[in-house]
Amino acid sequence: MNRRWSVYAVAAAGFVILTAATWRVVSTPGAGAALAVLVITGGVLLISPFVLPYLQAIAVNTDGFELRLVREIAEHGAPGAARLLNHTELPAIAEAYGVVHSQLAGDEFKAARTQIQDQLVDRASAFARQRKFDPTEIRNLFPQATGPVRVLLLGLMKGDPRLVDAETLASAIIRPVTPNEQYHAMETTDRNWRRFTDDERSTLTKALNNADFGPATSRRQSFATHLKSTLSATPGPN
Repeated sequence: MNRRWSVYAVAAAGFVILTAATWRVVSTPGAGAALAVLVITGGVLLISPFVLPYLQAIAVNTDGFELRLVREIAEHGAPGAARLLNHTELPAIAEAYGVVHSQLAGDEFKAARTQIQDQLVDRASAFARQRKFDPTEIRNLFPQATGPVRVLLLGLMKGDPRLVDAETLASAIIRPVTPNEQYHAMETTDRNWRRFTDDERSTLTKALNNADFGPATSRRQSFATHLKSTLSATPGPN
């Protein structure tokens, strides 16, 4: 019975990816190769034997089944956030990203990894506009969290400015677990720059000036260049 539920959970994660990719293909005429790779990735999660060693990420409990990431969030001092997330699709998307990130490495799968992570951020942002999370829980959880959870938390910050924390964003910019974490931390910084104090701006500017943004052609490098120029011209808080 446990094994069957585990298979269903992994299949559900693949279904989430396939659904998201299909929606993008339908709503975006002329969708490129990135979405095609994402569709393939969803199919791989549904049928490929390589995901079987990861089925221990699913644990059956009295409520049905619980994703490992929900347990991780609760155990690291954010039980309120865990309760809110437990019955949403967000942990499933995060689990799927974790599998894809570890098993589909390499430049040929970069587009798929980016699409899944961006989808996680978008969904988390929308959810944070509907539910209230504890800013202290989010701030304390981030340094201990794995890559998928850190990206999920950045998505929550995008949706609810109350959760935004300059120190957290600075750490994500200068010491990211994944490249996309760094990108979304910069986007969140850009959106909230006027809210920060002078000291917070100094912390973030130092992180931006000392971070490695990858190849010159990367979207991180491009956004970092844009962010530095716009922030230097933005007036401080009143």
